[in-house]
Amino acid sequence: MAWRMSFGSPAGYCVFLLLMMVVMACDRWEGVTVRNDGTEPLTIVRSIAGAREFPLDSALEPGKTADVGFVGGPPDPRVDIIVKAFDPRGALVYCRRFTPPEQQPSGSTRNPISVKPGNLRCK
Repeated sequence: MAWRMSFGSPAGYCVFLLLMMVVMACDRWEGVTVRNDGTEPLTIVRSIAGAREFPLDSALEPGKTADVGFVGGPPDPRVDIIVKAFDPRGALVYCRRFTPPEQQPSGSTRNPISVKPGNLRCK
């Protein structure tokens, strides 16, 4: 008699969970922690060079921090992350490209990057 395992069985769930843990163990968070050191709320937008931009869910209030990045990992190559900030009127006030060596690895003590108007270093 052949033994068959389905995902509806307890053994099937265990195999599925084990497989998911192995896949997710390869993923890592890549990005930076930013702090609004300005005097106005800023809309923070991040993108990968040459890709679509993604804004944070809400404006970043003065003195507050946020993680800006994405989940990646092998076999994906590490890429530059571009962080932009817009003032309440929609004007670009901050833009910086972070290369992989400048990004802060997950699990590390991340010192927030100061985001304040006037730093326009996107290249």
